[in-house]
Amino acid sequence: MKPLNYACRLSVLSLSLAAIFSAQAQNSIETIEVKGERQAYRGEFVHLETPESIFEFDAELIENTGLTDLTDVLDMSASVSRQNSLGGLWDSYAIRGFFGDENVPSGYLVNGFNAGRGFSGPRDVSGIERIEVLKGPKAALYGRGEPGGSINLVTKKATFEDASSVQLTAGNRAHRRFEADINTVISDDVAGRFIGFYQEEDSFRDTIETQKQGLMASLVFEQSERSRISYDLEYAEQEIPFDRGIIAIGGNFDFMPIERFLGEPGDGPTTTSVLGHQLQWTYDLNDTWELSSAVAYRQTELDSISSDAEIAPQFQKFYLDGQTLARQHRERRYDTDQYVVRFEVAGEFETGSITHNIIAGIDYDRFEYDRAYLVARGAPLATNPSDQDMYAINVHNPVYGQVTAGKRLPAIVRQQNQWATGIYIQNQIELTDALQVRLGGRFDSMTQTLDDKVRNFETDQSETRFSPQLGVVYQVANNWSVYSTYGEGYRLNFGADVKGNTFDPNETDSLEFGSKWSLLDNNLDITLAYFDSEQKNIIVVDTVSGGQSAIGKASSAGYELDIAGQLPADIEVRFSYMYLDAQVEEDYVDTGIYAPIKRGDDLLNIPENSASLQVSQDYLISGNALTIGAGLQYVDERLGQRGADFYLPSYVTANLFANYDINDQWTVKAQVHNAFDRTHFTNSYTQFWVQPGEPRKVLLSTSYKF
Repeated sequence: MKPLNYACRLSVLSLSLAAIFSAQAQNSIETIEVKGERQAYRGEFVHLETPESIFEFDAELIENTGLTDLTDVLDMSASVSRQNSLGGLWDSYAIRGFFGDENVPSGYLVNGFNAGRGFSGPRDVSGIERIEVLKGPKAALYGRGEPGGSINLVTKKATFEDASSVQLTAGNRAHRRFEADINTVISDDVAGRFIGFYQEEDSFRDTIETQKQGLMASLVFEQSERSRISYDLEYAEQEIPFDRGIIAIGGNFDFMPIERFLGEPGDGPTTTSVLGHQLQWTYDLNDTWELSSAVAYRQTELDSISSDAEIAPQFQKFYLDGQTLARQHRERRYDTDQYVVRFEVAGEFETGSITHNIIAGIDYDRFEYDRAYLVARGAPLATNPSDQDMYAINVHNPVYGQVTAGKRLPAIVRQQNQWATGIYIQNQIELTDALQVRLGGRFDSMTQTLDDKVRNFETDQSETRFSPQLGVVYQVANNWSVYSTYGEGYRLNFGADVKGNTFDPNETDSLEFGSKWSLLDNNLDITLAYFDSEQKNIIVVDTVSGGQSAIGKASSAGYELDIAGQLPADIEVRFSYMYLDAQVEEDYVDTGIYAPIKRGDDLLNIPENSASLQVSQDYLISGNALTIGAGLQYVDERLGQRGADFYLPSYVTANLFANYDINDQWTVKAQVHNAFDRTHFTNSYTQFWVQPGEPRKVLLSTSYKF
């Protein structure tokens, strides 16, 4: 048994036993109220005081819609667009048109930590209290990041109130899910919360089945009125078939049924696993100053064997006969370890009539990435190969297991480590009752080492970076403010060129102007923003050496409108719209398909217009609560392959949901995703790897509170 899987099982067993025994604690234990936990790096500012745009999804909305995957929830923000998810193996998204390294999952923050890196599979949102889309550059405080923004997951914490629930969900395509949430008071000053899930289902894709399970745990120790310690655990295992999707050569999306699978069921599922820990301590020095420290560790594994459509023309017979698909046989073994440590102090002081709101701290981040990638490639067309030689399958009548792949040979075997130590400070200065200025910056010292086993070389890299942040907020009226902000960011690039030299860091800068309103007694928040960002040192093909160089550049500019809150008549609304102009700024050659890219070309999978609307209303039926809601998502056409006139069609999908409390304990729910059964395509990498969206899905569930 693998060490990580063994450790995961031990953690699950021990925490499950703890939950069982703690649930027997006497009901007479005195409960105490838990104070709201301030998020690290964030400070305490209301909506109108921040020179930035934030869009949130709380647990109630997530539960009402019945969405369980992070990417599905992020679809409700127009600022986030789906990217190549490597056959469904991980979450991959762009914020305001920019994304990170397409060969690794998109990173995210967990309770303010840079602790969402690694190969843990698509993130289940069980155990998540809210999801924050933090727009604009965040590197001045958080460290490495993308210019478009960051995603922060705030986990559910233990409270000093005994409350538990279980939920069963069933749906079409053999969907089955069990979820439990146990919150218990263990003693006068210790509380625990244990959230677990198990899910399995068939796919609309032929031969595809998925299975996942996980446990999130939270322990809280209230040492005193001033001091608090909390621990969070994340464990998950998944079995996900590797699925590149369908072929849509020349934009013919009816060329084959969206159900047809072109891989090999005999490859078996990809397995992913994660075990993560977070330990945090906060101490109130006085009424205005707080000290916090934290440490986190996260380990992930991914093991996969897949049969992928060949995309190089010199190897692909499909270009000749329109039916014989040459494939590669690939194996992936990825392991990561991440360590994060942080110390922070936050508070305020006055100099005369001016108030200073300070956040200052130091953090350390270490990321270890062990990658083994092996490939068996078919013979080139020039050798007149047989179907066996090409590891081919007939796209119109696939017969699985008919051909045998050749021996997989190492293409990439490397160990890459990254260390970063950062010092950051932010001062939001209240110059007058209406005018605030934010000054911030972060200095990072970074080291990266690379041990390449295939090319047999070792190299290292050291960088120092200062990331500034400037912002101004002016409150025009009690419910209206305007702001502007500027920030810079960075991210170390993985890999090395043909000479063994590491790449320059990816660098970004972003400028933003916006206006905010809080209406209807501060129940409705509106943000209108314009942003202009640039990213450089993107990894591209070096046409001189035949390797890669960090010479790519891209820009992203657009407008956003976010509306969130409560309208009269108990109507909840979340609306998000974005217009985006994202394009290449320098000619280069694409690293994946060696296609020439020209300045002015669109960025991959980035729509010009996108919008999302979620509306719900509460009623009382026989004295019990009924919630009915609906959602719409619009995504404009998007470039589906770099260097080609291939675009994914625009689409509109609709979701419906209803929740009814039968009594204080029992609740029944119904959700319909893609209610009108619209055929749509969410993302692609080439015309051979196009991901169809899921057809109509109906879910029914019941939950019991005790």
